[in-house]
Amino acid sequence: MVLIINGTRKGVEWKNLVCFPDNYEVAFDILSNYVAAGLKLSEATLNDGGSFLNLPVRSFDGQSISPHLQNLQKEWEDVLAIKPEQRQAEKNSQFKEWDRQLITYYEKQIARVYRNLACNTKAMTKVNQRRASGLGLEHYESMQRKYLQLLNRYQTCYKKALVHLEHLERHQSLT
Repeated sequence: MVLIINGTRKGVEWKNLVCFPDNYEVAFDILSNYVAAGLKLSEATLNDGGSFLNLPVRSFDGQSISPHLQNLQKEWEDVLAIKPEQRQAEKNSQFKEWDRQLITYYEKQIARVYRNLACNTKAMTKVNQRRASGLGLEHYESMQRKYLQLLNRYQTCYKKALVHLEHLERHQSLT
């Protein structure tokens, strides 16, 4: 790797100062150290055996870049160190929690619809007792059908959430 530096320091122009860093981190630290020592960079070019890369000289402010790069490297190494099985287990745990929340939600909704059905049935009975002709029942019968449809949808979703949760738990016990 070759680093070519151009700049000025205390009125003296530095042209084509050549360094041979082992890696990018060392190259960036060399530039940072020169800037910290008072060199005003005008151009920095890096060649790692392929094409030449013009570095953004304004981004070098004299602060060492190594600690930041090392932290970044540690973070991506930690991410890569997590085994796919661990990631899947974490996802499954999250999915199981969502399924449990959905199941609780659907249980509450199903109970609410049952209460509404009971109230609607009582109202239908009262209307039937008051009016022998059965007029006015259409509204309550329509509501009864809607409640039954809603109940059917909630029960279907509830069963799907249960099946999904059972699948996740069965899958986890196999691993």
